[in-house]
Amino acid sequence: MPAEASDRMPPGSDGLLRAGASRAPITPPVGFAIHSPESPPARSTRIDDDLLVRVLLLEAEGRRVAICSLDVWGIAPGLQREIRESVASMAGTHAPFVWITCSGNGTSPPTWQEDGDPEYDRYLSFLPEICGGAAAHASSSMQPAAIGGNAGRVTGVSTGVSGPGAQADEAVNVCSVTSASGEGLAQIVSFSCPAVIRGPDGRWTADYAGYAAWALEQAGGGVVAFARGSDADVMPYDWHRGNQDRTHADRGPQDVQALGLLLATQASTIASSIEYRRNVSIETASDDALGVRILRVGGVVCIGVDRPQPAVFARHLRRAMPRSTVIVSSNISGMDPASGEELDVDLELSILERARTAGAR
Repeated sequence: MPAEASDRMPPGSDGLLRAGASRAPITPPVGFAIHSPESPPARSTRIDDDLLVRVLLLEAEGRRVAICSLDVWGIAPGLQREIRESVASMAGTHAPFVWITCSGNGTSPPTWQEDGDPEYDRYLSFLPEICGGAAAHASSSMQPAAIGGNAGRVTGVSTGVSGPGAQADEAVNVCSVTSASGEGLAQIVSFSCPAVIRGPDGRWTADYAGYAAWALEQAGGGVVAFARGSDADVMPYDWHRGNQDRTHADRGPQDVQALGLLLATQASTIASSIEYRRNVSIETASDDALGVRILRVGGVVCIGVDRPQPAVFARHLRRAMPRSTVIVSSNISGMDPASGEELDVDLELSILERARTAGAR
């Protein structure tokens, strides 16, 4: 192709992947109440580590999509819409092409409450703008990139809520994006265990998910996002119901770091054997009535569900798509995990098939 013709092509129209990533702090001020799914609100007294929003932009075949991950317990549907619109506006794409996930952090602002704490009114109105700002910065850093995914396991760090031998999901799925020269631009790690290790001690923290992301970023993984997997019936460590002799019972920083470092080490090992591709296609699909959103980039499939899902949901999806790396994010809206009922896997696959057939343009 002549150079002058190539210069006239819109970025990404040649089918080769381009990507950009950024992050920004979303930690509420010290003194604001820390909200948790398992305990009453408690006044914050310090920051152990910042809560972050991370934005990854991916573009191929003239289509740009965004992945937006927040270190919070959940995100109310109305707030999700505002974040999508802000990210899409600043990233130069459309709101349906923004895939949102969260870490399931149990030390969180009340982002999942439609009618929440009044002191958070200004914070929640400004939060979409922060996400949009991160998207704008990611957009300014777009560059040729490659993507790939792989899966592995991490054992002995989670359990089913009903006890040992219950259906915990020990799979770790990793999507990795590199620059054309092989430098890490971004990673997405999905693991089915909520980030609720820290107790109500008055300290802002992103819990083990944030620590794992930090460790991977320090190791050169780029901007690292965490997706909470399908964790409605999963707990960290051996914290199943009725266990009177729990390990890591202090629920302090050392307990957070132990799980976070183990997960980061395993994710790094998984990423080391990823095969990367630059020539990829992008498809999206959604069903707003069900609260299901699907994004496929090459061999990586991201499936987000507003409602809680049991661990078996992620396993069923992986078995149904054995040649894909499946990044699952469930309970994005932050509901009571006990309310989770597994969706029909065939339904999600049919949505994805419609997207692939129609091109979701």
